[in-house]
Amino acid sequence: MNARYEPGANGLQREVEEFGKCFGKADFKEGTTAFVEKRKANFRGE
Repeated sequence: MNARYEPGANGLQREVEEFGKCFGKADFKEGTTAFVEKRKANFRGE
């Protein structure tokens, strides 16, 4: 969001990079698995 206000920053590229970091996290896997299994997620902060 703040990249919009930084001179010369490409906000879309920054979003893609930061969002991509989520995929390697245990909580991301738990969240998507819980969604598919229609249950409450048990996040551990990992």
